[in-house]
Amino acid sequence: MRTWKALALVALLGLSGQASLRLILDFYPNPNHVPLYVAQELGFFAAEGVEVELLVPSDPSAPAKLVAARAVEMGLTPQMNFLIAVDEGLPLVAVAALIDGALGGLLSLKEYGVVQLADLRGKRIGYSLEPLEPVLWRTMLAAVGVAPGEYELVYTGMSTVPALLTRAVEAIGAFRNYEPLAVALLGHDPVFFPQEDYGVPNTYELLFVVHPELLRERAEEVRAVLRAVARGLAFVQENPEEAFRLFVRVFPELDDELNRRSFAVTLPLYAQGLRHDDHPRWEAMVAFLFQTGMIRKVLPAEFLYTTAVLP
Repeated sequence: MRTWKALALVALLGLSGQASLRLILDFYPNPNHVPLYVAQELGFFAAEGVEVELLVPSDPSAPAKLVAARAVEMGLTPQMNFLIAVDEGLPLVAVAALIDGALGGLLSLKEYGVVQLADLRGKRIGYSLEPLEPVLWRTMLAAVGVAPGEYELVYTGMSTVPALLTRAVEAIGAFRNYEPLAVALLGHDPVFFPQEDYGVPNTYELLFVVHPELLRERAEEVRAVLRAVARGLAFVQENPEEAFRLFVRVFPELDDELNRRSFAVTLPLYAQGLRHDDHPRWEAMVAFLFQTGMIRKVLPAEFLYTTAVLP
């Protein structure tokens, strides 16, 4: 029996004697993730007694499923995706936030005659993710009196920016800290409409999520990971230039003007203290997704997140 216990302890702690956790990102590494890589590069995880492996998903829809299946211990996912996953029966709980507030919205170009959102009447709008994106863009346009029959939604796949620049469409779904900056660097004049200004409730763009059983079994280790991330975030805010240098040391291919500008825009959007406990925000987003048919039932907010392991 002692032998089996020893083997179990080795599996839990790894060869280094530290607890080991796998944290899967929501997407390919980008400036949203700088605090995580700063924590890794400066040894903040190790100082908390945890060894964290940062994983990149092959499919952006995979992180929530992998966490629910306990194939990884922690994951990053947008609040809306998280709520849809929970509604589908996946066992998940949110323990913290990385990005506080929405990043998404609609992007067009002034050269297409678009100055205000209602100018998209009669135009084509490209999107890459369904069914969620069409719901968001219909909601935004309805807020300014543009009815569904007065524009065309066009599926572009992931090639949204090329579709916009070649005028295959006149607007696209976009993130405020990336695509508007990319088209500006190419010499265009972007016009961005934040989704929360046009009928879509504000959201937590990125949440840390875990399986409820993991939280019961290894709460202190999850808390240690979040303490290290919070320390990384504090370093980022106090030393942004050094933080970006550490990030691109890991990913030298991202050391360019677009990612520098993206990081500058993202810097004030990180969640202070990793807080994710604005209860009215949770209730508003649940109500929105239910009313638009994206979830089948009203999920009680108190069962969706916990503050028990916040740093």
